[in-house]
Amino acid sequence: MTYGPPFIGTLLIALGLAGGVVGGYAFVQAELGLCGDPTVVVYSPEATDRLTAEQPSGPNLQRFGFDDLTPAERRAVATAVSDPAGEAEVRGRFAHRSAFERGALVEYRGATRYVTIASTTACLSVNPLLFPLGVVSILLGVVGILVPPVYRRLIALEARSERSRREEQG
Repeated sequence: MTYGPPFIGTLLIALGLAGGVVGGYAFVQAELGLCGDPTVVVYSPEATDRLTAEQPSGPNLQRFGFDDLTPAERRAVATAVSDPAGEAEVRGRFAHRSAFERGALVEYRGATRYVTIASTTACLSVNPLLFPLGVVSILLGVVGILVPPVYRRLIALEARSERSRREEQG
């Protein structure tokens, strides 16, 4: 009774923390914008020339005019061109995703630019019960840790009441 419940309680708290953190993150990640939209990187015309000149036969990249892109893709390319890092998220329909994953050439304002996906952050998908189960596990762990001291107090109270009864009778 002294070592078992606190040990199990500690394990339950550790498991509950893991479940609570992952479950809580999965619950709020989409609302906080931490996942879902892929990021494209758009290279300058000079960098595009260097990248395409490295292969003698030229890379086999799909070419798009700016008007051929979806509105979300156009917004991302225009934003990335003006961004110092050259990156922007594609928020909306991404019809040419497979081409951008391989790398594509986009004609924008009279210059050819190399565009590719820099990162795709998929939303974490977990069972919705993970967070509440984590909280319950933490609470059960706290109870397990508190069992020995509470048990000792109850025994001490019982011993005191037994002594006081004997003193009253004797």
